[in-house]
Amino acid sequence: MNSETPVNKILILAANPQGVSKLRLDEELRDIEEGLLRGKKREQFLIKSALAVRHRDIHRQIMDFEPQIVHFSGHGAGEDGLVFEDLTGGMKLVDGEALAGLFELFAEHVKCVLLNACYSEIQAKAIAQHIDYVIGMSQAIGDKAAIEFAVAFYDALVAGKSVEFAYKLGCRVIRTAGIPEHLTPKLLTKNQLGTEESVTTTASLSAVSVELVTRESKVFLSYSPKDKKLREDLEESLSILEVQGVISIWHDKKIRLGDNINIEINKNLNSARIILLLISRHFLNSKYHRNFEIKQAMERQNAGKAHVIPVLLSPIAGWQSIKFGDLQLGDLQYLPKNGKFITDSRFWKNQNEAFVQIAEEFAEAVQQIAAESH
Repeated sequence: MNSETPVNKILILAANPQGVSKLRLDEELRDIEEGLLRGKKREQFLIKSALAVRHRDIHRQIMDFEPQIVHFSGHGAGEDGLVFEDLTGGMKLVDGEALAGLFELFAEHVKCVLLNACYSEIQAKAIAQHIDYVIGMSQAIGDKAAIEFAVAFYDALVAGKSVEFAYKLGCRVIRTAGIPEHLTPKLLTKNQLGTEESVTTTASLSAVSVELVTRESKVFLSYSPKDKKLREDLEESLSILEVQGVISIWHDKKIRLGDNINIEINKNLNSARIILLLISRHFLNSKYHRNFEIKQAMERQNAGKAHVIPVLLSPIAGWQSIKFGDLQLGDLQYLPKNGKFITDSRFWKNQNEAFVQIAEEFAEAVQQIAAESH
């Protein structure tokens, strides 16, 4: 290696404590290393990995290696933080504020942070106050998708591509692998947090024009399993908004095997900006939905923490008068706005016509909600 050749150091920190689901961290690390060895600019990269990382190992590893890229592989727990190990090998949570404060001290040489863990976008946003490029995951991400993204990301970097290109390639490769999680990784930039314009950030990795990443709204779909087909049709009609990065849709079918169902539903229900209640007799006759999901959604609506929108699937008498606290379901703005249930053939040529109208009206609602938040 030429001594004058600039070297980008990649530090991979991995943690999979006792008591949490097993991840394929060894496979991810091996595949990343193999990709770096094949790259045409491999002499410009050095990689170091640390396994079973404890919270105190984070700063020690960064100080010792002085990396330009820090990669975390493991579990994320949303607002509660990233999961590291404690002194006994158990779980130790480190939240976004703590991580942001730590990375602020190393911002002189750390230029990119990749958090390859579920629900890590919250930590990514905090760290992006100090670091040029940060990638986090907006929701749960499976092992296969996480590995595909990481391998493609570093394949691009070692080929001499920009961070932005590497991020886009990682998302595309998830999709070409046939995994429906290509919208989960989110790229954030330091300058993005303080401006609404496209920005150019100079980093040791490359100088690249970075477009503003749309700040999407999480949409929680609350529905009866008996209305699965209608939920799928609704999700498909809203997919263009998801592709555009305007929204991210979550429902119980996105829970990974081995995860706690109640914890995942509660976490996503409490973090959603918009909650769609898919109204039908199956849904409203369900004690679970009335006593938990609908009740909790209406509490968040009353507190101004979420926007709850009923979507009228199939007719049920008296739905508008069902009351939660001071609000009735009928007090909310519902879709479609004409109040005609999707499955009522008296009012629609076909159900597709109804879903198209709902998608158009929902897009207007999302735009209004976004405007109100600024």
